[in-house]
Formats: sequence, C-alpha cells, structure tokens
Amino acid sequence: MTNEKWLVIGTDERLKILAKMLSNPERTVYYKSKTNWDHELNHLSLSIQPDYVVLPIQPLKVEVPAVLGITNATIFSGKTNEEWKEILNENQIYYYLEDEEFIWQNALLTAEAFVATFYNTKHAISGKRFIITGFGRVAKTLGHLLRSIGAEVVIAVRSDVQLNEAKAFRFESVYLADVGEIEADYFINTIPARWLDASVKEKINMPIYDLASYPGCLKDDVERDHYELLPALPGKYFPHDAAKILYNSIVGQLRRRKSC
Repeated sequence: MTNEKWLVIGTDERLKILAKMLSNPERTVYYKSKTNWDHELNHLSLSIQPDYVVLPIQPLKVEVPAVLGITNATIFSGKTNEEWKEILNENQIYYYLEDEEFIWQNALLTAEAFVATFYNTKHAISGKRFIITGFGRVAKTLGHLLRSIGAEVVIAVRSDVQLNEAKAFRFESVYLADVGEIEADYFINTIPARWLDASVKEKINMPIYDLASYPGCLKDDVERDHYELLPALPGKYFPHDAAKILYNSIVGQLRRRKSC
C-alpha cells in the first residue's frame, strides 16, 4: 500500500481542518500555519518530499533564495503570482478557484457569511437598499439572499451582458459608471479589481463592504473611511463547511485525473 505524503499550508482555519479531512491510512498529512515560505518549510519539504501540496488562496511570500522539496509534487492552489508561476513552472497545478463546484459552493457560504457580518452592526436587512457591484457568482447568490430577507437590491455592472442578465433576474440594474448617482443604504463590492477611485467615492455616502480578495476595490489614493474589506469570509465564519467544499474540490479533481 502506497502512502501519499501531503503538505497543507495556510493560516485560514479551513486549511487546518482540511488537513484533518485528508488524513487517512493511505495518506500522511503535514500542516503548517504560515503566510510565507521560509527556511522551516524548505527543511520540512526536503525531509518529507511531499507528493501533494495544498497552497492557500493568496500566494505565500517567499523568504528564501529558492523553494525546495516540491519539484515532483502535484500542487493545489488558489492564486499564483509571477514569482510562484516561475517556481511551479514544471509542476502539475490544479486551481481550486477555477473549479465550478468550489466556486458556487464558496459563493453561497460567502453570501451567508456577509449576512452574519452585517448583523453585527445591529441593523436589520429587511427594508434596506443595497448596491452590489458585479454580477458574478457571489453577487448573484448575495443578491438573491438579501432580497429573500426583504432588502431592495441594485446591481451595478460594467458590461451589457451582465446588465441584461441582472434585469432578467428582476434586479434593478445600472452601469457601474452611474453607480454614484444611485441612492442606497449600503454598498457591496464583488468586483476583483481596484476600480473605485476618489471621484467615485466622493459620490458614495454610505458604508462600503468589499467582498473581493485583497487588496480590494479601492485605488491607492482613496481614503478608507466607512470602508471594510472582508476577504475569505467562509473560512472565518464556517471553517468546517468551507473545508468540506475545498476537500470535495481536491478529491474530485484527483478522481477526474485518475479516470482520465
């Protein structure tokens, strides 16, 4: 019986739980709570020579001259920057953020976690008016959830396709360029780009919640008053459920690989 060696890295609670879920008699799983690849990780990976490595959503900061011990490993990753693309240029990589099942299930958890976050303000959702920018998976699931609770939802988008899609789902919808003219109580960004400049923010006199990944939607010259960046909500609020989604994505991709 072969014994697979796995290395799971990241500070998100879901990754710690994932390591436990992956463990079985055929796998030895090592977990390290880190945001950087350092000499300790080099030493560990060289000693165990992992067959599989699970990296966090955001790329690890590299603090060594060379990342060692993972040349022959299959990689499961969220996002990679140019540095990590070069490091992993000969590895087989699976991006769980590109797995449709993971994306949709994670979007559902993100929407529910936002509601949990919002209730900490001690304000009700019913009867409030929310602007949501973008109409991807998170925006769709969050828009439906907020509306089901009794909120009014306005969708602000960049493309004709998304505008008409939002209209087809019976949302009030506008172009992103006109978002500063819309009256609402709360503003939620789901667009993963730094698009919100000072001229737009001057027109938005409401709290801004940003559900996009770090660094969020604000450009460098924009002040951060009444702004809250809320990345990785599923791992913060529902780590066991979020870990299960990640586990299903990883195991599913391995099964599809073996079946091919």
